[in-house]
Amino acid sequence: MHIAEMLVRRPVPAAGVFLTLTRRCPLSCAHCSTNSMMSSEQHDAEIFRRFVRSFTAEDHPELVWLTGGEPLLRPQLVLDLVATCHAVGTRVALITGMYFARADGQLPAALGPALLAVDHVIVSQDWFHEVQVPRTHAFATVGTLLDAGQDVSFQVVGRDDDDPYLLDLTADIRSSFAGRVPALVATLAAVGRGRELLAAAQARPAQSQPVPAPADGAAPCTVAAWPVVTSDGTIVACCQQEVIEGPAPAHLRLGHASGTGWPEVAAELRRRPTLRALRTVGPEELARLAGRTPNGCGYCRTCIHEVAAPAVAERADALVQSGGFPIVEDEVTRMQVAAGPEYFARRYGIARYAPMMSLGLAPAESSS
Repeated sequence: MHIAEMLVRRPVPAAGVFLTLTRRCPLSCAHCSTNSMMSSEQHDAEIFRRFVRSFTAEDHPELVWLTGGEPLLRPQLVLDLVATCHAVGTRVALITGMYFARADGQLPAALGPALLAVDHVIVSQDWFHEVQVPRTHAFATVGTLLDAGQDVSFQVVGRDDDDPYLLDLTADIRSSFAGRVPALVATLAAVGRGRELLAAAQARPAQSQPVPAPADGAAPCTVAAWPVVTSDGTIVACCQQEVIEGPAPAHLRLGHASGTGWPEVAAELRRRPTLRALRTVGPEELARLAGRTPNGCGYCRTCIHEVAAPAVAERADALVQSGGFPIVEDEVTRMQVAAGPEYFARRYGIARYAPMMSLGLAPAESSS
């Protein structure tokens, strides 16, 4: 499964779900958006098993994206979830910091089965990871995965569009893997430990945040389409770190994995008027329609703080019930999907590197 197959479906409500299997991580990257450490909390694995067991052949997400922390700290849980997902037709992607990478590229016996069981492995690669995991080790491990038939991509962050590290790394990815391995390239997020690295005046939008909305007009929120099961089992409708850390505002809460199954989550995600309005016009436009002024607090913070107001929920209800809304809603999703695999990379990453998303795609797939 190519990364483009996943991200082209990112605007489709309930096409995928993120599972945050742990907040623990053996690395201590200075920019970590989740502020993960080995001493971070880790909750009962049964929470995630129970949630995935609620998938059925008739009602399941197309994709489960396993994240953390470092999800490969729980390799047996990964294997259990993959088996349950595959049984109903759900595919699985996993993102890792490659803490286990070796110079010879060999996969540790305890982790190899999990790395090869998922449908796609996403490798976090940036200067901060390289301080702890040499690039040569990570690349050697990627080569081993490719030789074993696994699909792999990189998730890369840098300080800004002109960061020389990004120029060097992306060129190395292209040359080392003969243009077969794609990458999503974004800017460093001012969240988690990243806050300490970026001065307020230099801070850029977090990786999980859309580009700012125009001064006047709609800017649909793509990331309100896939729910996130956080590390403690809370289910939210957004992958923005402030929402994940909680407490999430009521309009973004969808339940808890200990008692809420996938069918209920997917139905509520598709039904809730505020979420439908956010995906269609975006938080700032929705706030304006409700007579509230975003006051320049930013796209995501407008959603978290302004959209939570009762007046905005009432306006969302009215908007969704208007006669032409379902047609506009469907068209917004269709247009985002039709924009192709580089749309997400341009909007949420660095536009100049968006073509990296299509590396390894056949020409017909790249243009679809």
